[in-house]
Amino acid sequence: MYIQFHCPGCEKEVLLPLPVLPNPWKCPGCAGEFQTSPPGRLAEGEPVSRCGLCGGERFYTQRDFSQRLGCLVAGIGAALSPFTYGISLLVCLVADLVVYFLVGEATICYRCGAIYRGTTRNPRHVAFDLHVADMDREERKYLERETPS
Repeated sequence: MYIQFHCPGCEKEVLLPLPVLPNPWKCPGCAGEFQTSPPGRLAEGEPVSRCGLCGGERFYTQRDFSQRLGCLVAGIGAALSPFTYGISLLVCLVADLVVYFLVGEATICYRCGAIYRGTTRNPRHVAFDLHVADMDREERKYLERETPS
């Protein structure tokens, strides 16, 4: 179980083992210290209920597969389809189905984009919803305006 995210200071990709301890973590790229919070009781096998980085409580799930690679495979199948009379698209479809059933799911925080891998699936976390993402973004804007600097 681990969490993958980008450092808020330098945008370097960081991997932390779960459960995240409620201590500040130090970025290996910029040496900045950032506060974390425990994302629930992951050690006991419970699903993620709170983000360990931003404290967000809204998550979505998706297959843990590179979207770039998936688009590349579909693009190659589409580019070859005139020469293969569409058979390359069928091959891509079968490959996509195989990958869909072999690859696990990842849980992703709407607020900060942190990716939780190897955790128990929460039945409340469903596929990405643009309305929820917009709602979360608007809440952050409101809170930033209300917070005195």
